[in-house]
Amino acid sequence: MVITFTEITQWLGLIWWPFVRLTGLFVIAPFFVDKAIPMRVKILFAFVFSLLLAPMIDTVPPFNPFSIDAIIFTLYQLIFGFLIGFAVMIFFTIFSIAGQAISMQMGLAMAIMNDPANGVSIAIIGRIMFITAMLLFLSIDGHLIVLLQLKNSFTHWPLDSLFPFTSIDYVLKMVSWMFATGLLVAAPAIVVMLLSNITFGLMNKAAPALNVFALGFPMTMLLGLFAMMASLTGIGDHYFELALELNRHLNYILRLPNG
Repeated sequence: MVITFTEITQWLGLIWWPFVRLTGLFVIAPFFVDKAIPMRVKILFAFVFSLLLAPMIDTVPPFNPFSIDAIIFTLYQLIFGFLIGFAVMIFFTIFSIAGQAISMQMGLAMAIMNDPANGVSIAIIGRIMFITAMLLFLSIDGHLIVLLQLKNSFTHWPLDSLFPFTSIDYVLKMVSWMFATGLLVAAPAIVVMLLSNITFGLMNKAAPALNVFALGFPMTMLLGLFAMMASLTGIGDHYFELALELNRHLNYILRLPNG
């Protein structure tokens, strides 16, 4: 039995191209990118998933590690996976923005903690809401939906696809959806805290002798907790609707004509 170099490159392509696209997803997608997960585990996940995806891909170009085209195609596959992961990251950033907006209104803007997923420090309420959103996402098998969309990307974005300019433009436009939805989630808390601050200001104006602001800070904290409770009331149904909207965004991104 004689194995030619062409057959070797074809076998390598079956594993390499899905592996690279999965790596692009794992580079930025929440949960997968969390620094609590060792790098070796991430590489193992990508390798195992690429083995599972290999039989589902129709046409696979060969992978010649000594070719310039292979390097260009590798960069393309990284970008394809990165786009899907970036769209998922936008979804989770909605809740971080909402939590940070609530923290600023409560006076907890200085109470920050390190975010191991992004390597930055964010407001503590934002981190709590981010973790809650992550647990809800895992509870509804959202991570499986993301992997399914990545699998569908090999159908809508074949391995020989051109650069996805249109999809990149649409993903960047999703940033406006992120800010609008984040402020909408935090709106009840922002309104309650605004009214409380106006009330304390009027009390201080009516009775200057009273040290209203000494009482105002703990009262603001207490009202902030109730306001956050009001913001999270019914968040389950709203969260599920946002998850479905994310799925629609991913479907639309995959079906955009590229080139």
